[in-house]
Amino acid sequence: MSDSANLDKLRPIDFCDVLDRIGGDTSFLKELLNIYFQEYAEKKRLLEQAITREDFTQVCELGHSLKGASANLSLVRLQKVAFALETAGRERQLQLAQEAARSLDTEVQTLKAFLEGNPPGKFV
Repeated sequence: MSDSANLDKLRPIDFCDVLDRIGGDTSFLKELLNIYFQEYAEKKRLLEQAITREDFTQVCELGHSLKGASANLSLVRLQKVAFALETAGRERQLQLAQEAARSLDTEVQTLKAFLEGNPPGKFV
């Protein structure tokens, strides 16, 4: 595997992939990412409530929603964690849901930090 391929796996976003899908418009990508972060904040609040209530249906639905939104923006690591959350909800696994929720938050913070130093377009 090339060094470039290894770096791509470490990045929380695949800029080339997402920019290819949106016509290379980096300002549009910035808008989409801002919307993602706003929606994540609301979903995080709902997720915390669902986990507290052990509402596994909502945990599953929120995981599914976050998985799709993450996939649309080529946020592969977030997509995988959201899938784990969705699965935890479907399987009614409270501890796994709690772990996935913590991992989601960590990955979102990692993405934000990455974007601060690596704005869209830097790797294109």
